[in-house]
Amino acid sequence: MRPNAQSPLDQLLFVTQRATIQYLFVIVGILGLAAQDNRVSTSAPVKDYAVSFFSDEGYPRVRVIGEAADLADTSKVRLTCMELILYSGLADRSVETSLASPLAILEPEPELVSGPDAVKLVRSDFEVTGYDWSYDLKDRRIRIRRQARVIFKTPLDGLLE
Repeated sequence: MRPNAQSPLDQLLFVTQRATIQYLFVIVGILGLAAQDNRVSTSAPVKDYAVSFFSDEGYPRVRVIGEAADLADTSKVRLTCMELILYSGLADRSVETSLASPLAILEPEPELVSGPDAVKLVRSDFEVTGYDWSYDLKDRRIRIRRQARVIFKTPLDGLLE
């Protein structure tokens, strides 16, 4: 036997060890992928951001659009030039409410949108404007803390009697 030659048993052990190490790398890689968070985050702003929420039947319920979004913290997405559109959640896909603000924070988990700047909420029957606001998407309730102004678009018969 030559001094550098390996016996068939040594060759088999070497191949087995190599296969075991490769197998471990594959398992560690799979476990690493499974442990990763499926939310997207980035340190650079995302241009033309949009996210939608759907009803249990699959119809659009809410769409949030922003000129730019800061996704560094995905639990609080900072949006510039935000527009929020509320749909009926039914097959007709009709728009019930739209809300616009130059700066907003979207919290996807509690389904809350808020902002320190101006806001304008528009429905077919009224408009609301103001500053320092929050909107609960689940309850469809807006709270305006400063300079709230409401314009009714329907007659208020008997209101002042």
